[in-house]
Amino acid sequence: MIGNVLAEERGGSPSVEAAVLTVVVGLLIAFALAGGRLVSAESAVEHAARSAARVASLQRDAVAASAEARQAAELGLAEQDLHCTQMDVEVDATGFSAPLGTPSSAEATVRCSVDWSDLGVPGAGAQTVVASFSSPIDRWRERS
Repeated sequence: MIGNVLAEERGGSPSVEAAVLTVVVGLLIAFALAGGRLVSAESAVEHAARSAARVASLQRDAVAASAEARQAAELGLAEQDLHCTQMDVEVDATGFSAPLGTPSSAEATVRCSVDWSDLGVPGAGAQTVVASFSSPIDRWRERS
């Protein structure tokens, strides 16, 4: 009699098991999508920072370097189809004030806030991705 009682208690309701399994599988898929989006966003922001730094280093003055770097970063993110809720491009163009013949560089830092609230993952909202890159300025090129 005890054996029969234990056998009856071990059985679960298939609908409850299916519901729990559906939630777990759904969360796993959402986390996989979030990981993929994060890697993609990091790659796009790094590409934008490289482009911005390179374009900035090709300019003749700090003002033009900052303006062109921002435009290059925006274009790079658009090409990668990454939509930032907030984007910031900082350009360190102090290298343009160095005398001719002195090694210097232009550095660009790109910050992009990406909204992932559509994934339905607990705690996933806006995530900020940051990348920096430095590009050498031609030491013998005329500067304004």
